[in-house]
Amino acid sequence: MKNLNPTLRFNLTAVVLAAALLFTGLLASGADDFVTLDDLFDDEIGATGPKISDPLEPINRVVFHFNDFLFLWVMQPIAETYKIVTPDPIESSLTNFFNNLAFPKRFVANLAQGKWEGAYVETGRFLVNSTVGLGGIKRPADSIEMLKPIENEDMGQALGALGIGHGPYLILPVFGPSSARDFAGFMGDRAVDPFKYPFIQVDDWKLRTGYGVGGIIVKSPTIVKTYRQMKMGSLDSYVALRNGYFQYRKAAVED
Repeated sequence: MKNLNPTLRFNLTAVVLAAALLFTGLLASGADDFVTLDDLFDDEIGATGPKISDPLEPINRVVFHFNDFLFLWVMQPIAETYKIVTPDPIESSLTNFFNNLAFPKRFVANLAQGKWEGAYVETGRFLVNSTVGLGGIKRPADSIEMLKPIENEDMGQALGALGIGHGPYLILPVFGPSSARDFAGFMGDRAVDPFKYPFIQVDDWKLRTGYGVGGIIVKSPTIVKTYRQMKMGSLDSYVALRNGYFQYRKAAVED
């Protein structure tokens, strides 16, 4: 592997780590909780809601506390400062800009589900907002009847819509709650994003860094708000976040 291109070596390493993580999750579940093929295509237990398999809970809890510290002492102050110092019109323009750049993953997710109308709307909105909307900072497509905003789609939702269950619950460092299915979807989303590893297409690290850091800052108020909502309602914040995440994703898949 020493002679491989650094980017290719990173890609291969990421794939191996992802496969190891998912395989470990399946093995660690034990005889009673082992995730079978039927589990992956059946994440409902009657009318009680989504089935939650958490064989990696001890590890997940450690990562949860690490992430919780980051959200409390890093992400939340960033979000609050951003809201204070950024005038509402600029905040709205930046949100529009980064949302417009997320077009590829929404487009591909619609195609993966056979939502041809959704793919058409996303394409039309991207073209109109990128041109008339000055690179996406404005949303003139909102005023066009056939291009009204639709629900955001991602590959995790697409996999869920295809009948694939969550599999083991995961908490990813920094990125937060996920599952085997949504992690696969997460990698799929990144695969169509030219700015992000492991399938990066933009070589300029300054441009990539600006895009990444800028996107995090702009999205920080929404991220913090969603995170806090999912944690509410329980003495055990870990359980509250886990339940909140599964309910949130279940609703997203059903939309």
